[in-house]
Amino acid sequence: MRRFFVLMVLAISILSLAQINFDVFGSYAFTISATPTEAASITYVSGGIQAMYEVSEGVEIGGGVGIAYFLAPSTSLISDFLGVENASLALDVLASAKYSLPIDDFSMVTIRGYGGISLPGFNFQSMGYVVGIGVYYTYDMIDFKISAGGGIEMRTYGTSNCTSIPLGVLGSFRF
Repeated sequence: MRRFFVLMVLAISILSLAQINFDVFGSYAFTISATPTEAASITYVSGGIQAMYEVSEGVEIGGGVGIAYFLAPSTSLISDFLGVENASLALDVLASAKYSLPIDDFSMVTIRGYGGISLPGFNFQSMGYVVGIGVYYTYDMIDFKISAGGGIEMRTYGTSNCTSIPLGVLGSFRF
């Protein structure tokens, strides 16, 4: 019990002194190329939350989780693409980095890169990978930032892969 108390005090001390942000993100992705080629009609909606730590002025690193919900003309096409029967969801576990380049006092351009594992149908046997980069216009309201932009993202599941253009928003909350 004493060891647990000491660890909790240490964790609270670190968090209270840190520059911790929580980002909420969401996007709609258009697939521009895919293998197999039938999967090129797949689009998906993704979103999630991540904790970010500001390591220096304008540079943040962190990690989080997200969900990708695949939309397609048929569920069999999605199942074939993901390699999991009757699955249209994938759990993403991501590591990310952001760099913000100020334009003026209240706006900036933010570049966000991310990557990690993707678990289609929450199945660890069919693990895939996701990697992407995006550019956002950000409006800063001191403890809250709202961003809108787009980028490019690649997803790989077994022998299937797709390259997509996600268009989305990013909200950052500082406590």
